[in-house]
Amino acid sequence: MRDLVPGGYLFTHAVFWTVIAMVAVGTNAVAIMLTIGLGLLVFETATRN
Repeated sequence: MRDLVPGGYLFTHAVFWTVIAMVAVGTNAVAIMLTIGLGLLVFETATRN
């Protein structure tokens, strides 16, 4: 496998996991935004008092 890919095995893994992470974040983008928003709301409410 090292000889088939220009960057070697580590390069292949880096590209593969980067693509997987981007797809995961893309499909869960709305859920992530809502979670961040709720977290900020709770944080602001807690620090206001």
